Amino acid sequence: MTRNISLFIAHFLLIVSARAGAQTVQELQKYYSGTTHWNAQNATLTFESSGKLEFDRQDTCFNYFWNVPNEVKKIVINENTTVTAGFHTYNDCIIEGENRKTSVIYGTPEQSWANNRKIVAWKYSHILNHGGVLRINNLSMINPYSFFVRSFNQLAHIRNCDFIDYRGGHHNHSDGFAGGDGSTVDNCYFATGDDAIKLYADMTVTNTTIEMITNCVPIQLGWGNYSDGAVGTFKNLTIIGEAGRNNSDMAVISGRKGKYEVTVNIDGCEIKNPNAVLVSLWDETMTLNGEIKNARINVRAYSDRRTAGTDNLVVCGAREKKSKYNCK
Repeated sequence: MTRNISLFIAHFLLIVSARAGAQTVQELQKYYSGTTHWNAQNATLTFESSGKLEFDRQDTCFNYFWNVPNEVKKIVINENTTVTAGFHTYNDCIIEGENRKTSVIYGTPEQSWANNRKIVAWKYSHILNHGGVLRINNLSMINPYSFFVRSFNQLAHIRNCDFIDYRGGHHNHSDGFAGGDGSTVDNCYFATGDDAIKLYADMTVTNTTIEMITNCVPIQLGWGNYSDGAVGTFKNLTIIGEAGRNNSDMAVISGRKGKYEVTVNIDGCEIKNPNAVLVSLWDETMTLNGEIKNARINVRAYSDRRTAGTDNLVVCGAREKKSKYNCK
């Protein structure tokens, strides 16, 4: 099955599983404890003060998520404003903060939020794009209920944002970003307790820092066959920290499960984690291609226990597998 067909099926199932019916702006305003302003003329909903969203639904786990109606084209979060809410979009939408550090989308201090409720984590992604182009700019997301941003098989562009999980632990499902072909990430910071960048489609990541905290994998190649053929283009990438995902040997690039061939091209990077390995490939059915150049890399080892897959990665002009490289 080709990647395009697999992605189409996955997207169809995602749409089917989505809760029917977007909620109006008036419903959002009724159930949000802070103040908001709706400008129908420019289709913009502004969160003016901090608060929490809690709808009255039969499925109480969805009470914190707004199914954004199509007439809302832009969501703005004022500076010094923390919005405890999630957003599920179905059409072109911009979500934007006035201040990268103080315009905050918040989730919960609870560890293992999805596991504790025995629910499928991705369906409760904090920002989940079902359709259209999603743009997220100039804000922070902290301690999400589940994935930070999931735009599976849909175009998304993220710029000037921080994605941070402060809770610790191994089961928060706080994956950073998954987007469709052509998606971009620029000038962002990730400290996620799960996969930071899910390379399931062709995407470009620039000027971005990933801190490897507990259970973080900076670049995840896939948990299934759907990423086959994906190409990730990374420029000016910084990866730091002293932790990671233990069962993947704290890998920077990890293929966890599936049959696929994925390409990772990195032009300009600083990778420093004394406890990490560079590559971890669990299954013999996966292949890693690509090149890392203009790099300074200092890790514990190139790889460790997870070497079942085919690794064609060229680092600093060679296929010699080392723990340290310097071709800056």
